[in-house]
Amino acid sequence: MTDFAFRASAGLMANASRFALLTLTLLLLASCSGNDNDPKTDTDQDVSSETSSSDGGADAQSDDSQTADAATDAGGIEQDTASPKEVLTPRSLRFTDNFTSLWGSGPDNIWWVGSKGRVLHYNGSVLLPRDAGTDKDLYSVWGRGPKDVWVAGDGVVLHYNGNQWIDRTPAEFKSVVFRAVHAPIDNSTLLIGGDDGIILRVLESGKIVKENTNSALKIRSIRAIGIGNVWAVGDKGQALRLSGGTWSSVPLPKANEDLHGLANSPDGRLYTVGIDGFVAATENKVWEATLTNDPKSRDLFGVWAVSEKEAWAVGKDGALIHHIGTKWNLRDIDGTYMKTKTFRAVWGQAKEPLYAYAIGDGGAGIRYDSINDKWLDFRAETTAHLNAATALSDGRIVVPGDGGVLLQAKDATSDFVDLGVAVTGTNLRDACDDGKGGFWAVGDAALTVHVDASGTPTIHLLEAVAGQRLTGATLVDGQVIAVGHGGVAVRKTADGWQSESTGAQFNLNAVASHKDEAWAVGEFGTIVHRKADGSWVKEASGESFNLHRIVVWDDGAVAVGDNGLVLLRSEGKWTKVFESPGLFLYGVTRRTDGKVIAVGWKGTLVVGQGDTWSAVDSGLPNVLLDIAATGSDAVVVGHKGGIYQLGEDIK
Repeated sequence: MTDFAFRASAGLMANASRFALLTLTLLLLASCSGNDNDPKTDTDQDVSSETSSSDGGADAQSDDSQTADAATDAGGIEQDTASPKEVLTPRSLRFTDNFTSLWGSGPDNIWWVGSKGRVLHYNGSVLLPRDAGTDKDLYSVWGRGPKDVWVAGDGVVLHYNGNQWIDRTPAEFKSVVFRAVHAPIDNSTLLIGGDDGIILRVLESGKIVKENTNSALKIRSIRAIGIGNVWAVGDKGQALRLSGGTWSSVPLPKANEDLHGLANSPDGRLYTVGIDGFVAATENKVWEATLTNDPKSRDLFGVWAVSEKEAWAVGKDGALIHHIGTKWNLRDIDGTYMKTKTFRAVWGQAKEPLYAYAIGDGGAGIRYDSINDKWLDFRAETTAHLNAATALSDGRIVVPGDGGVLLQAKDATSDFVDLGVAVTGTNLRDACDDGKGGFWAVGDAALTVHVDASGTPTIHLLEAVAGQRLTGATLVDGQVIAVGHGGVAVRKTADGWQSESTGAQFNLNAVASHKDEAWAVGEFGTIVHRKADGSWVKEASGESFNLHRIVVWDDGAVAVGDNGLVLLRSEGKWTKVFESPGLFLYGVTRRTDGKVIAVGWKGTLVVGQGDTWSAVDSGLPNVLLDIAATGSDAVVVGHKGGIYQLGEDIK
């Protein structure tokens, strides 16, 4: 049974007899006891430059994913219907940009680039946005390794060094549109092609030099087969070839229109595609045009060579053609949504395990299922569950989620970008301020991630609670406290992490603090209070339903949970102020106006202050997992990459 399903079922069962509850408790304790990793020529011109394009930090409930799908699969962020702005406005991580190129060093490290500076990164589990520090249109991406990735765009050349994106655009070429980048298999060099026949060479040292092509060709694609063997294609069926150290123009046979895509197979065979369904390939190093067998002769923009005898090409209006042996044949895309999309690029890994992706306009994406020989929907969106939202003291919002997702926004109204922490496959559950300009995130298998003020992440596995799932974190009097399954609590000190005894018998789900005190909540109505002296004591909630989140302020606190429970703490006692059978509340925050807002099942919110509380239907079917507020602005997160803006005037 998943945690999410467990919480839901436990909440519903609490209306049964006390005997049944005790029996369920013992069974669950038993089942949960085992809780969950090139040489420069004399005529080359030195045009190297390097300036940072970012501030240095931007790149630096998985068990729940099988639950509540009745709510999410029926809609979730799959439906773009906007809810009333006074309640929730979707800010989903679905990207409708025009994507133009993709490349990866492996199945868990793939980059997409596109319009208006959009860069996405696929970590093998989740597709996430990265901050490349530009809003220029990007046309091509290639790399020489996971920490050596290059992007060409409209007056911009970017380099990713494993931590951040750096602007490497030579000053004299900031008005040039660069549309192509490629490195040979030996990574000995890297070439960037653009308008007016301009080709830049990036040496192994990182130095950038200009090639002398004596051409004005608008270069759209380039392929370096090896040192001294390079091809580039562009407008009006023209190509450039580097051979013996000299560039020369080569018209391709029967090519009268623009050429857009160029690819080489591992054994050196070249394929190119272009307007009106033009395709050509080299046969014994001689170009020969062939037929695509597409009766519509749709424009083709991208091509990927699997081998000497196999290639894929993509293009306008869902064009997908497959070269196998000696013929090109039309192929179908599964489903209906992607069949008419325009695809700009296709790329993959030719060796086992074979994988490939094609991307294009409006966030279009498909992936190749090599086992079943099918192309499936893989649109540009983040579908991971987002488990928490934390407002830091400087106004930033941090969102941890499944599959190692760790997003950050400058404030509640800014775009979220992934921080690129290498914890793929491990779910992050909560985050808190570190009091020094950074923050901590905690998650499964005793994982913690510290992101310092400069944006540099450090990953830790806590021996003090080895293997335990950490579900909540908070800053208490300058020290970070984390809680989790088995009722564990750990405190960050100068000497490392130290365990604390909470006295809790059941799993703790969240913790919150004010000044030098903290409260943690968990299963079966568990509430424990960490006093100023560091000791933990139990507090009576009067309830047996699971509690999932808590918020604390000067003279009060609110805890929320299953059965729509809202508990208010006043003068040291907890009182039930709201209840709604069948409703599950997973997140809660308090705005500066004193209004408390809880979020949960099927897009429901509970809003209140003092003794007045009411449920609000947002009109969204998604499961909402948490909410964070900065002043009057608030962000809500939930299942399947759901991010929403909360209206200020919510009643």
